[in-house]
Amino acid sequence: MESASLPLGHRRSAGSRFDRLLRPLAFLSAPTLLLGVLFLTPMVVMLVIALNHGVLSGQSGFTLSNFTDAISDPLYREVAWTTFQIATIAMLIQLLIAVPLAYVLAFKVGRWEIPLLLFLVLADELNPMVRIYAWRMLLGREGLINEGLMSIGLIDAPIDALLFSKFSVIVVLSTSYLTYTVIPIYAAMKAVDRNLFEAARDLGAGWWTTSRRVLLPLIAPGIFVALLLVYIPLFTDFASPTLVGGTSGYMLGQVVNDLVLETGDLNAGAAMSLLMLAASALFAVIAYRLARIRQLES
Repeated sequence: MESASLPLGHRRSAGSRFDRLLRPLAFLSAPTLLLGVLFLTPMVVMLVIALNHGVLSGQSGFTLSNFTDAISDPLYREVAWTTFQIATIAMLIQLLIAVPLAYVLAFKVGRWEIPLLLFLVLADELNPMVRIYAWRMLLGREGLINEGLMSIGLIDAPIDALLFSKFSVIVVLSTSYLTYTVIPIYAAMKAVDRNLFEAARDLGAGWWTTSRRVLLPLIAPGIFVALLLVYIPLFTDFASPTLVGGTSGYMLGQVVNDLVLETGDLNAGAAMSLLMLAASALFAVIAYRLARIRQLES
């Protein structure tokens, strides 16, 4: 009765507002539900596998031993520490390269900006295996680097540490994900008003102060996205450590690969994968908080 007493114009405006609210929900509900199912279903299956004793143990039923063994085993802790070292150093190297490179692309190259950006993207389209084997040819005992250093007299014998070591894994990983580090930071820099740099210089700020107090807080969201796109996959990469790492460059991605494919222990592999996923989620929260702090400081 109350709605009937409302004027026709009010009822139409209320209905239109209701439609404007429901229409986006209707468009988003189907893909959101699909993504939720496609994401949650594998996670539930993996959790069930991780909580099961499995065939290899000769027992049945659910258990937490797969998780506790992965956490308490000193070998896994050592591999986790090695993985953290390699991934962190590789990520820092990429940021040290990506930030200046993104700055040059965004502000300095002028009409060459798009061609250079496309070249950067096309360089990443190279097959990862080809890129890894190219580094093996460069870093090996008879590789171009050793041959070049010996030819100019800097060394008398090949340097074995260039390949099948932590160093080689860091080098390969640092170059493998560089594009995914540069592009989010470049996109964040394109949103920065370059007049801010001139204003900072007019106020007496040098390049270091301008970079630290003006540029970095403004591109913090881009750095956050780069960390999510690159730093987390660095922990799970297994191709590069397998082909160039040797025993000293053994990483968590190889652990999961070996548990599942070599020993057939799906349960332990699923538990290790879920622990890595939890660690990745924790890192994402920390990185987001740090990015927010940098924005608030600006």
